[in-house]
Amino acid sequence: MKTITTIVCAVVVAMGFTLASANAQQNTDVGFTIPTADELQRAKDNRRSQALAERVARRVMAAYELYEAEDIRGAIAELEEAPSRTDYDRAYVARFMGSMLASLEDDPTANRRAIAQLEASVAPDLLSHADHAASLQLLGNLNLIEENFAEAIDVLRRYLQFTGEWNPDVLIRMASAHMELKQYDRVIPLAEKALENMDEPHRNPYVLMIAANYEAGKTLETISVLERGVVALPSERAWWVQLGMMYNLSEQYEEALATMRIAYDAGYFRTSNDYRALVQLYANNSVPFYAAEIMSRHLEANDIEGTARNYATAARAYNTAREFAKSAESYGKAVAQAEDNNDRIDYNRRQGEALLLAQEYRRAAAPFRAAIELSPSGQDTGRLYMSLAEAYFYSNQYRQAYDAAQRATRFSSTRRNAEGWSQFIKDTASRRGVDI
Repeated sequence: MKTITTIVCAVVVAMGFTLASANAQQNTDVGFTIPTADELQRAKDNRRSQALAERVARRVMAAYELYEAEDIRGAIAELEEAPSRTDYDRAYVARFMGSMLASLEDDPTANRRAIAQLEASVAPDLLSHADHAASLQLLGNLNLIEENFAEAIDVLRRYLQFTGEWNPDVLIRMASAHMELKQYDRVIPLAEKALENMDEPHRNPYVLMIAANYEAGKTLETISVLERGVVALPSERAWWVQLGMMYNLSEQYEEALATMRIAYDAGYFRTSNDYRALVQLYANNSVPFYAAEIMSRHLEANDIEGTARNYATAARAYNTAREFAKSAESYGKAVAQAEDNNDRIDYNRRQGEALLLAQEYRRAAAPFRAAIELSPSGQDTGRLYMSLAEAYFYSNQYRQAYDAAQRATRFSSTRRNAEGWSQFIKDTASRRGVDI
């Protein structure tokens, strides 16, 4: 298996990629802005500090102790009894209750109740900066879990604008929510913005951009993101295959073959479809020998299903490459796996023809006979007898050749040629001292 470094170098050389192409565009417009550092500091400085009423504070401390003891339901019950009198008291208690409800795992209503509490906690905008930010983030995440995607996007945007930071994880969650809503044009800027604000590239923004472009039918844009992705994260094996497929879809066949070959050499193929796609690309790019060799190799390794059709694909590629003996061998395997009589007849005939081309005339007779036995009076039987006569003739079995040619005269499609062929066989045999 080749190293990642080798793969990247191969891509750069073979396909004209540049490492710079891995970088996301800078200062992407996502449709809203966040405050500057100075604006954020002023907002923090202007935020009024408040304290809980004494009786509320006692209930909160009791609830916290129950929470620490993992008695979450008891803690919630304690908070429900808190005598909240001010907006701040109510907001603080609602935030605490929302957080605890969100941690309940055995209550299907807990998330919805937590959302209601957290909405109440952020509405008056009275909590400390840290508590208000935490409430917004949890509220956005819970809306995502409950598949309230539009609400989640709105809350997470408010979170970013409140904290004044382009949090890449939050941006990815917003992009994912737009993806669920099929708002593909809004996915990409958010994913790009997430990339801009990551210390190291991560797969999730690329996955979202690939999916959004693909679902929107933007083939070239999908290719562009995949090109960036394989340079930035070359160990993401699935992207190599996807890139090759997308090149193929856009009729960039040379690029498709180059990419799939790199993925193959790196050991990134996992499915039968991966191998068969490479085989097809070699065939489409007029490299039939490699198409046949890869198909045969991975049929034998059980990486590709050993079906009659797959063996026939290898056989056709070998035939195009003029590797007639190997073509015949693969057609023989196709016959063995065929489940339909028409396929058996066809593959036997093709095996016989390949053996004729390989000048293995004695061996060629058997598959022609097998095809005839399966269809003694079929539409192509006359042609099969003619081929059988040829196999016998060139293996100097003149009596058998003459008999096969005579049988071909019974079929209207081959009668005239068979009569002429019969006479030629008879004359040749006579010159060589063989009596027919």
